[in-house]
Amino acid sequence: MIDVSWPRTQPELNNGSIALRPWRTTDATFVHDSCQDEVVQRWTRISVPYLLKDATGFVTRLAPHQWDHGAGAAFAIVETTTQKVVGSMGLVRVDRSNHLAEAGYWINAHERGRGFASRALDLLSAWALNDIGFARVELRVEVENAASRKVATNAGFALEGVMRRAAWHRGAQRDVALYARIG
Repeated sequence: MIDVSWPRTQPELNNGSIALRPWRTTDATFVHDSCQDEVVQRWTRISVPYLLKDATGFVTRLAPHQWDHGAGAAFAIVETTTQKVVGSMGLVRVDRSNHLAEAGYWINAHERGRGFASRALDLLSAWALNDIGFARVELRVEVENAASRKVATNAGFALEGVMRRAAWHRGAQRDVALYARIG
């Protein structure tokens, strides 16, 4: 087992078609606008309403703080041919003592259905498993979220089971499908 080795500086990852890079201050408006989408609000844990100050805080304080403390890795998903930001991908929970991390993501409403989430999740997971040294990357998806379940499968994650009433979200207890990719 390789020790989990958290880099001092957050890298930029690239597979030729998409890149994952740290969030920039100039991305706050994109984050804010994307998080107004009802689908993003339905399946993620962002606050509702989601204000511009929330997005600014995410890109300028929360994301860098998580990285600096080894608690998470938030990346902008960038289409390499256009350099356009299309969504968010990251490790939203890191358990270095058990060599595991949990991934999370969202895609801007205008960019869905183009494979960005699957390619970004594959890129993030390969980096987390091979370069950082995690033994496992998990994805926890509400059972009703068919699109995210398809993303998990397309990115090489295996369904390990359904955890009944495992998440409290938007005022209700939810069943969660547990997916994992192991190194």
